[in-house]
Amino acid sequence: MLLLVEAAVILWCCIIKCITGCQENSLIVISFDGFRNDYLERNITPYLNAFREEGVSVPYVKNVFPSKTFPNHHTIATGVFPEVHGIMANALFDHKTKEKLVYGYPLYHQNEAIIPIWTLNEMQGKHSGCMMWPGSNFFYSGKNCTYNIPYNKSIPWDERVDIALSWMTDKEKPANLLIMYFEDPDSHGHTYGPNSDKVNEAITKVDNLVYSIQEKLKKKQLFDHVNIVFLSDHGMEGVIQDNFIDLYNFVANGSCDFYGSSPILQVVPKPGKYDEVLCGLKKGAETNRHYKVFTKKKNPPLWHYNNTERTGPITVLADPPYAFQDMFTAAENYKKTYNVSGVNHTYGVHGYDNQAAPSMYSMFMAKGPDFRNRKVLLPFNTVDYYNLFAQLLNISNPPPTNGTLAHLKDALKTSDSSGIYRKY
Repeated sequence: MLLLVEAAVILWCCIIKCITGCQENSLIVISFDGFRNDYLERNITPYLNAFREEGVSVPYVKNVFPSKTFPNHHTIATGVFPEVHGIMANALFDHKTKEKLVYGYPLYHQNEAIIPIWTLNEMQGKHSGCMMWPGSNFFYSGKNCTYNIPYNKSIPWDERVDIALSWMTDKEKPANLLIMYFEDPDSHGHTYGPNSDKVNEAITKVDNLVYSIQEKLKKKQLFDHVNIVFLSDHGMEGVIQDNFIDLYNFVANGSCDFYGSSPILQVVPKPGKYDEVLCGLKKGAETNRHYKVFTKKKNPPLWHYNNTERTGPITVLADPPYAFQDMFTAAENYKKTYNVSGVNHTYGVHGYDNQAAPSMYSMFMAKGPDFRNRKVLLPFNTVDYYNLFAQLLNISNPPPTNGTLAHLKDALKTSDSSGIYRKY
């Protein structure tokens, strides 16, 4: 009889392994763009708060500078600072190619040595599924995800989850890693401001999705064998039109070009105009007192923002809650598309130095068979995620990074943190 029981247990374990599609526990990483850490204190997120309380959490995460979507998502995926992976902004001027780069292969491939977590997982002979994660629809080291859907706002959120979970349960190529991106509450935050009813509605939508994901995992008998991570890339600051700063008031027309978006702009002077532009912007900063000017040599070391080809000769950064002249164009677009306007209307902006703007802080929470229960960590850095993901995926020798698992080792039930900090 005992032998029969043992055989039944072994058979059940084999069935579970077939269902999960791998020998180890799987990993799901989900990012909610622009979900500020203190959104959890608004009493409108019962499912997220319950998840946080039951699993591992942190008061806030210190994201990388600039606190923009593409730089932070690629740091989360690679474990290195923007000055290393080259995604310095959502749009930038590349001094080597002399071209403006927006989302595309060239933006994500300045440094060919970078290996995103989904590629690293594929290199282990396993399968990754990437749902709309920025940068995931390109090849790295000659490999791409087994499954990938590029950003498509028209696909409903529940449908995205259903597709991703079908990758995990595929009989021939089951994904042991799902990495997913959702565009809210960021998209509503930009239009209506972080303290608006519309943002609260978006936060509620996120919360309901968190509940739905867990229920679907339970229905597919995956829940007990999947480590789930919910995180965000940055926060959001409210800015009114009276706080838009027009830098063209301080430089001669045609003397320079501005790249990027508020509150940080890359300034590229025309040939022979560097000193003139720098002087004008500095005088404007002294008069206005709500923005700062940095040359490439004077960018604060804590930013990790010095990339010889993609950092501007001059960088301007607005103080919160201020922004630059590109917001006049953005405001016109919001007026046409969403019928919002007025000098007192609050828009949402992110990208500030989070050393000076806690409103930029992001959130993290995790739960699963490899995570401890009811554990609150000390704040850590966005560059630390990569080593955590590698540990959860049982990858013993990940590439060197700018982060360390030591900051997250207490999140795990069992962890050997020796030898896991190898500086890039």
